[in-house]
Amino acid sequence: MPKHYPKMFSKPKSWLSGSIWRPKNPHSLEHLKFLYNLLCKNQTVTEQNRALLVETLRSISEILIWGDQNDSSVF
Repeated sequence: MPKHYPKMFSKPKSWLSGSIWRPKNPHSLEHLKFLYNLLCKNQTVTEQNRALLVETLRSISEILIWGDQNDSSVF
């Protein structure tokens, strides 16, 4: 039976928990490349990878917006 945590102490949802390597800086060019590779490996949307792909696209958008405002090397 899973433990129930209060909302402020809830375990983070790790959509990449099975990955071997992930860049530490979520707004880096390396992380953008990592996310791009995830998209390349999952070109067909299925029920099993739908959440992963949605989160990947959301993260890519976040990096691009952050990069536009803070670090031009992302582009």
